[in-house]
Amino acid sequence: MSKKTPAVVVDQVSKWYGEVIGLNDVSLAIDGGVTGVLGPNGAGKSTLFKLLMGRLKPSQGSVRLFGEDPWVNPAPYRRIGYVSESEKMYDWMTALDFVSTLARLHGMTREEAIDRAEHVLDFVGLSDVRNKEIGKYSKGMRQRVKIAHALVHDPDLIILDEPLHGCDPIARTSIMSVIRELGSQGKTVLVSSHILEEIERITEQIVILNEGRLLALGNLHAIRGLLDKHPHRILLTCKEPRELARKFIAEDPVYGVRFPNEGQLEIQTNNLSAAHNILPRVISDSGVPVEAIDNPDDNLEALLGYLIGGAS
Repeated sequence: MSKKTPAVVVDQVSKWYGEVIGLNDVSLAIDGGVTGVLGPNGAGKSTLFKLLMGRLKPSQGSVRLFGEDPWVNPAPYRRIGYVSESEKMYDWMTALDFVSTLARLHGMTREEAIDRAEHVLDFVGLSDVRNKEIGKYSKGMRQRVKIAHALVHDPDLIILDEPLHGCDPIARTSIMSVIRELGSQGKTVLVSSHILEEIERITEQIVILNEGRLLALGNLHAIRGLLDKHPHRILLTCKEPRELARKFIAEDPVYGVRFPNEGQLEIQTNNLSAAHNILPRVISDSGVPVEAIDNPDDNLEALLGYLIGGAS
């Protein structure tokens, strides 16, 4: 049985702009489901997407879309939907006009285009406002129009560059739901973000970029598991931190405590999951009410710091 060709294959790709390196010797293959592309601003996420979309040509290495070199044969682009972070729209058009016009550019008849535009606008939750001018939309609604326009021709590969940026919590939840549904339909979806929590709510499959280099590729939970080798902090906000500290210091996964500010206890551990497992029991036994529990290391910067430290 022949092996299925991945939707995306990037082989030893670098892209530089004069002295500046945008992407540095990146290789990866992606097919099916949602993959989160994580990295801080300037990590190379947008450069990678522009290389995939043919907006940039690799300085070295090769890009293959569905097994084809798009610089030789542009046909794969008919199977791709793309949402750019900075894309502008025609604010005087309604969402239905905007999306159906783009459907016409894909060769559909007027009736087919309207039918398909109504379908994708309903899919992203905008059917009730489809005849409203885009200029009157909120940021989250505008992002959903962009996603609808990327889906109107039923693509197999969907590339979303920071689709949640600037959206309010309700809009983010709605867009995340759309992205998860696309993945469950068997589409290949690439979503970039610089926020770890956003990607975790969408997928476990991730690519981590930093300064143009590929730091990690795989399952986010597996990569998180590697972090147990490093010291972690859990920050508790309570009225009696010293009383609570006496209880925690006797527990096995805890190797130290600190009092960073008044009303705060910092627990230090090498096993974050084990420490979280004992939290409810120890807090309950202590009788000290805890107002908040925070993980200051549980963010993208910490994850990158650990990965960079491990790679150096």
